[in-house]
Formats: sequence, structure tokens, C-alpha cells
Amino acid sequence: MNIALVDDSAADRNSLKLYLHVYLKKHRITAELEEFTCAEEYLEAAQHRTFDVVFLDIYMKQKTGMDVARELFAAGSRTKLIFLSSSTDFLRQSYSVRAVYYLVKPIVPEEFEQAMQFLELQPDYAVPFLEIVQENVPRSIPTEKILYIDVQGHTTVIHTETECISLAVSFGKLTASLEADERFLPCIRGILVNMQHIQDMDGNLFRLSNGETLPINIRNKKKIGELWRTYLYDQMAKED
Repeated sequence: MNIALVDDSAADRNSLKLYLHVYLKKHRITAELEEFTCAEEYLEAAQHRTFDVVFLDIYMKQKTGMDVARELFAAGSRTKLIFLSSSTDFLRQSYSVRAVYYLVKPIVPEEFEQAMQFLELQPDYAVPFLEIVQENVPRSIPTEKILYIDVQGHTTVIHTETECISLAVSFGKLTASLEADERFLPCIRGILVNMQHIQDMDGNLFRLSNGETLPINIRNKKKIGELWRTYLYDQMAKED
């Protein structure tokens, strides 16, 4: 999930970020937050990537937040919009661009909580985080970053996009919580792959987004292939 914060006040952006971090962590929702200091910066970025939610200040130099909202509305954008303003001058106009909520600055916790409830955000995945303890320090690993988990000797290794984490814990215990998440598929004994990162099925191998390959259980190859293709079709249907 991508969330944009568009406000020319650094103090107001920082305040909003704190509220968002607390809310997202509490509700186990993973999101990328991106800040913009003016409407023009946001509109340029929105041409190249999709934002699911935008918090939009109304009073900004040059283009106002209402100008941006009208452009999004005219383009048929599905981005959910929450206005930010120090006054209620544009409250009635916000309905015409189908804003989800109108937050008046300074933001108070109760109003922010209600605005987030109106967004009706849902966790992206059944298991957004994998909770581990590494060198006696608890960590929450975003499951979307996990490529696969395998067994190496007496350790279980989590392979992510940026690191490999070796843990002295059994494979079954570490991966038990991921059984409830449709993305994770046991492709062979001792390897659990995140289907988000499978690029292709090449014979008896899965080819991953980082170029690595993982073996597929030959005996269950047909069933494993069907499960992967079903996952792909489901993801395509969700995007449509």
C-alpha cells in the first residue's frame, strides 16, 4: 500500500507520520509513506506510480489541495482522499470530489482515528509480519519482503530481498504462522517460497525475482504448479 502525504508544512507532515506509524503498526498494515512539499511534486509522482491513499493539505502555494482533488476526480482516480486544513472553508466542496474525510488542523487523535476507520483499510496479507527473535532482540519481518525460507544444517534461514537471517529454530516452528497466508507454498521438503517473488516455473524449478532458482518436488510437481497458477489468476483478478 502506498500513502502520500502532501503538505508544505514539515511540522504537520511529521505529526501526521507519527499518527500513521502508530495506527498502521497497531492494525498490522504494511505501507510505504512518501512525502511531498507541494501539489506539483505529488502530481508528477502520481504519473509514474499509484497511491492508494493521499493526505492532502488544502492551503498550499500555486496549486491548492482542492485543485489536485479536482484533477484526480476528473481523471477517475481510485485514490482515497483525506483533506487537511486549518479551517473548514472547503468542507462542503470536499463532498464534490468524494473525499473520504476532512481533518482540521491541529489533528487530534480521536478525529484521526475516525478518518482512518472511514478509509476501511485492511491488512494486505493474512500474515503481514513474521515475528522472530534474532540474537535476543525481537524483530518483525514484513512477509512481503521474504523470498523464501529454507533449512541449512541445524539452522533455518529467512531469505529476504536485502538479507539472509539464520535462526536456531526449527523450520516447522518458524513457518507455522505462514500456513494461514496464501502466498507461501512448500515447493519441496524444507523450503517455503513466497509466490509473490516467483517469476517463472522452468521444468522442475521455480525462478525467483532475484534470479535464484528453487527445486520443485517432482512427485507433487503438477499440484504445486496448479497452486502457483491459481495464485497468479487470483492476483490478476484482484488487480482488475
